[in-house]
Amino acid sequence: MLTATTGNLRERFREWRRERPFIGAMLLCVSAVFLLLPAYTTFRVGDVLVSISTISGVSTLFLGVFMALCGVGVLVRPGLRVPAGIVAMLVALVALLAANFGGFLLGTLFGVVGSSAVLAWTAQPRRSK
Repeated sequence: MLTATTGNLRERFREWRRERPFIGAMLLCVSAVFLLLPAYTTFRVGDVLVSISTISGVSTLFLGVFMALCGVGVLVRPGLRVPAGIVAMLVALVALLAANFGGFLLGTLFGVVGSSAVLAWTAQPRRSK
């Protein structure tokens, strides 16, 4: 049941997404979540309360915020893809040592793959209708 408005919104979103490194930026945002998650969550396993609190909380916060800023920055301004991609790659590699083993390796993995995708992206020419 697609209406003309829904189809129009879908087409506009598809065109907007095509004009920027969308997948790479989303991977950078997922990486930021994985970097921030272990330091600021507490969860229960059976009767045991598991809390990971380390002195690296401040560095984890900074690294996660920088990664999120890189992801959002590339979505908003695709022209920033090279500096943001390089910064995101460096943050992902530093997070391996400074932020709870890189968000249990998942934050570093998503950060490296996301920044590689952002750096490898090239703009597609617009389709004429």
